[in-house]
Amino acid sequence: MCADQTGPTGPDLKAGLPASQVPDGGAVAGHVDGEAVLLVHQGREWFAIGATCSHYGGPLAEGLVVGDTVRCPWHHACFSLRTGAAIRPPALNDLACYRVEERDGKVFVTGSIERPRPRPRPGRGRAGPGAAGVESVVIAGGGAAGDSAAETLRREGYERRITIVDPDRDAPYDRPNCSKDYLAGNAPEEWIPLHPAEFYRDQEIELVRDRRIVAVEPQQRRARLDDGTELGYDALLLATGATPVRLPPAQEQAGLPIFYLRTLADSRAIIAAARQARRVVVLGASFIGLEVAASLRARELEVHVVAPDTRPLERVMGPELGDFIRRLHEEHGVGFHLQQRARQVEPGKVVLENGETLAADFLVAGIGVRPNVALAEAAGLTLDRGVLVSEYLETSAPAIYAAGDIARWP
Repeated sequence: MCADQTGPTGPDLKAGLPASQVPDGGAVAGHVDGEAVLLVHQGREWFAIGATCSHYGGPLAEGLVVGDTVRCPWHHACFSLRTGAAIRPPALNDLACYRVEERDGKVFVTGSIERPRPRPRPGRGRAGPGAAGVESVVIAGGGAAGDSAAETLRREGYERRITIVDPDRDAPYDRPNCSKDYLAGNAPEEWIPLHPAEFYRDQEIELVRDRRIVAVEPQQRRARLDDGTELGYDALLLATGATPVRLPPAQEQAGLPIFYLRTLADSRAIIAAARQARRVVVLGASFIGLEVAASLRARELEVHVVAPDTRPLERVMGPELGDFIRRLHEEHGVGFHLQQRARQVEPGKVVLENGETLAADFLVAGIGVRPNVALAEAAGLTLDRGVLVSEYLETSAPAIYAAGDIARWP
């Protein structure tokens, strides 16, 4: 999560604002008791909630108001204007909600409303709405998809057992931050967890970290972990994510330190290497490569990006935005070597296909990812460049679902 570095701005909404200053359908960002607050006018109703998206700190005043919801302009997280509740990913937490009074032609935000979320507890004798017969849910993967699924189950009233299994001992955490603010040195590690530990305790979501599901038996509705433990399930969600594409073994073993970035541990390792380095080569000019380049420039390293593309991100965003993104990075000191690949990796340097040599203390490869479908394949699920799912994210096996990087959905 990205914290607000500047503090709240705009009018003091507690002191009141002329109603005429906020047209029907309009919104204004202000503050109440030092907290940033978004005031929205919809017909005869007024709403006030926290003004900063709980995902990455986006300014909701610049977002899209749709009915009684507001959507973040950055990553489209969606919040209820009536309650402040986070109602669509990638929002991480609810926002504060405030009372609004209109009198004498002015609008006043008078204070926050305490809306404690009910805390469902397993074993109260019912499974909750739409979950008849589902006594236990197992989630393979504690990334954004798996964590959001567990939280949404509780939000929707599911009260039975939920278990998240993830091989990462740090999960669940904000994975995008690993290549952004945290890698750049602008965010402390305390910002990385998606929720504090007490959230999972209070919601009675069991976290099994540093363990991997290695086999699924759809007929028996059973999952086996790498330590031999077996977990029965009535519903299984596969959210196993993706793995970075690696360089050829000859390059990996050439004597130049090479890093990939997928986990918090990977980010920590790059940070440790950056403390002792002056120059780095980044392979790949897509999202991960460019985010790593920007973050390492923030650490004042000399950064060179090598990629076979004509422009950064051109396949995703087109030539105009590709050119803009290149100029933006170059203005911050990043060097680009496009339509090139690494022909050879040697201690202290990378040799390109055109013969150019780039000095480097280490290399970061961001050359793509592959979905982790081995578990699904071994279980006999239907694959099609990912795990094939229905419009309800159900796989070819009853009671097994897939979400996130591995899911191929209509």
